[in-house]
Amino acid sequence: MRIRSHDPEWEGPRADLEVAASAPKGNYRAAVVGCGRMGSTIDDEHVGKPHYPWPWAHAPAIQEARNVELVAGVDFDQRRLAYFGERWGVKALYTDLREMVAKEKPDIVCVTTGPVERAEAVVGLAEAGVKAIYATKPMCRTPAEADEMIEVCRRTGTILAIAAHLNWYAPYTNAKALIDSGELGQLRSMVCQSPLPLSNIHSHTLCLFSLFVGAPAKWVQGHMDDPEAAKTNEDQSGSGMIGYENGVLGFLNSHVPWRTWTMEFNCERGRVFTRNHHAWFELWGRGEQELDGEFQRQFPFPWRPRSSMTDAIEGVARSIEAGVEESCPGEFGREALEIGIAIRESFHSGARMNLPLQDRNLRLGGY
Repeated sequence: MRIRSHDPEWEGPRADLEVAASAPKGNYRAAVVGCGRMGSTIDDEHVGKPHYPWPWAHAPAIQEARNVELVAGVDFDQRRLAYFGERWGVKALYTDLREMVAKEKPDIVCVTTGPVERAEAVVGLAEAGVKAIYATKPMCRTPAEADEMIEVCRRTGTILAIAAHLNWYAPYTNAKALIDSGELGQLRSMVCQSPLPLSNIHSHTLCLFSLFVGAPAKWVQGHMDDPEAAKTNEDQSGSGMIGYENGVLGFLNSHVPWRTWTMEFNCERGRVFTRNHHAWFELWGRGEQELDGEFQRQFPFPWRPRSSMTDAIEGVARSIEAGVEESCPGEFGREALEIGIAIRESFHSGARMNLPLQDRNLRLGGY
């Protein structure tokens, strides 16, 4: 007699157990520092617009995350702080982050301040004893600030994760697992086509590059779109080529239509495309014979799609349990910042820029 999955005798995988196994094992208290757009309200801008799943704001993502409780908010703007508390049902509201940590004892703190305040906030939280910090991108303004953030978190044993949340987005993690399996052969190059700013939005792109390539960036060659703007420290668009230590090349192409954002990961025997701002994924492969052409295959979409931000919050909780952050550690955020700066500096010099940058006080964006 054939046993079906709804029968008690079913011995195959159980969906409820698969879901339960992916949740953090412990229970965690979380707080948000910076109760504005990214911390609270960005989803309001996307109501009714088809895209990859939300929430993107940190507060609702915490509330959707399993075994994580939103307990506090911090902001110097009293009006914004009060609205945050009313909207998300949070009563513990503070204007001082150290006071919040002392009284509420959060395990995870999301830092969604502007880049100007971010390094100081991360350092203060680490020194106050927070277990994990999830800091939005861009990581900060200068490599020197990034160095300090990473060093203080290392010294205090604090997990530092950068909120380039696409690194936790299940279609991307599935694509990486497929490439890591060797089925498509060795990764050869990564390409992003987008005219968006190097420091802010391309932090997502470059952190994804770091995740997929699994090796540090070694050099950068760049071209800026606006030579006059390139004389300033403002965040801006540009194109570049990145050489990684394992021989993989990364390419940023800004000479595309406005609001384009596509990516591709090219391997020896196949490639993965992501289109329309990560809303659609395609898998292409080659036949066994030398003259066989490319053909589209079924992409391994997640069987349980969820918000990348919610998955990231749970991922940070699991990183506390593992004692290490692997999806998007502070080193990824620092490398993304350095690559953006190096593209601009390469444009000025007309030569490749080696990484890490020698001048740690070079700046990009953050005003």
